[in-house]
Amino acid sequence: MSLNRILAILAAVLFLLSALTYRNSVQRAERFERGQPFLANLNPDEIAEILIVKGEQTTHLERAPDEFVVTDAQGYPARNDAVNRFVRQVLEIGLDKRVGSGDDLQQELELVEAGGETIDVMFKAASETPMVHFLVGKAAKDGGGNYVRRVDTDPSEIFLTSSGVYLNTSQDDFLKKELVDVRQSDVQAIRGRDFVVEEQGGALQLTGLPSGKKENASKMAEVTSALSGLRFTKHYLADAAQLGGLNFDAALTVQLKDQSSYQVAVATEDDKHYLKIRGFHSVQEIAVNPDDSEEEVREKSEILARADEIRKFNAFHGSWVYEVSQSVADKIRLTKKDLIEDA
Repeated sequence: MSLNRILAILAAVLFLLSALTYRNSVQRAERFERGQPFLANLNPDEIAEILIVKGEQTTHLERAPDEFVVTDAQGYPARNDAVNRFVRQVLEIGLDKRVGSGDDLQQELELVEAGGETIDVMFKAASETPMVHFLVGKAAKDGGGNYVRRVDTDPSEIFLTSSGVYLNTSQDDFLKKELVDVRQSDVQAIRGRDFVVEEQGGALQLTGLPSGKKENASKMAEVTSALSGLRFTKHYLADAAQLGGLNFDAALTVQLKDQSSYQVAVATEDDKHYLKIRGFHSVQEIAVNPDDSEEEVREKSEILARADEIRKFNAFHGSWVYEVSQSVADKIRLTKKDLIEDA
């Protein structure tokens, strides 16, 4: 047998093997396995935008340098834990079975874009290139799962998920609504309209308590916890026209043991309560000397870091006014008369 004939046979064999290998790989890729992930190849690190639509609600999240922001809410920061939870819940969607395809079935199972209760989700990469676009439709009659389909594949097959799909969809689900969270153990003093509360003997106590009077325990608890988990309900740009006439006539200053403090002021108009917040630090500059001990360098570094944190805090929150609940406003408006009662 000539060398050329041998080489031709080998080439034919290799071609056949290549064709069979490709066919098997395609069949494996198309083979459905119960419990397989719905979005097996989605890389969370590449997500730069998330667009969520449900009914008339649209939530648009974009990755900023250090965090995601809610684009539709004047670019206010989103809670990283909420964004991470959303992505994780999407990645955890498993499939129970193939259901089919076709326009009629999509309509029946509420898997049409811009549907009433349909959840429409799109992930985009940094280049604004769509990564994944899918819909979550109605739940199965037995409640065991939801019908889903990818819009960005052809054919667009419909699957039933292994369990119910519950995704947060509104802006409120993602907004970073906590302003500060001050622990009482970190508080040195609190100054209100006509009173001072100071730490004495390891406890926060009202100063200048009149004879025959004692602290009202419940009201003292309110004022000492005023900045514990402080949250807003709505946010507005500070220069918004509708805020022009607000009179911030009550303020509360909470001094911390690390030489920093926060001041909150409130205004009320048309049964709505508004709040401004800013921070202070008693140290603006501090010198680190060559002969400082390691402990002194560490302490000075912590002071400088906290002062810088306060500067950044003010740079951000100075741009916003927040709507808060009446209970929050009432705590800030407390007076000395509210904090005492007959002994």
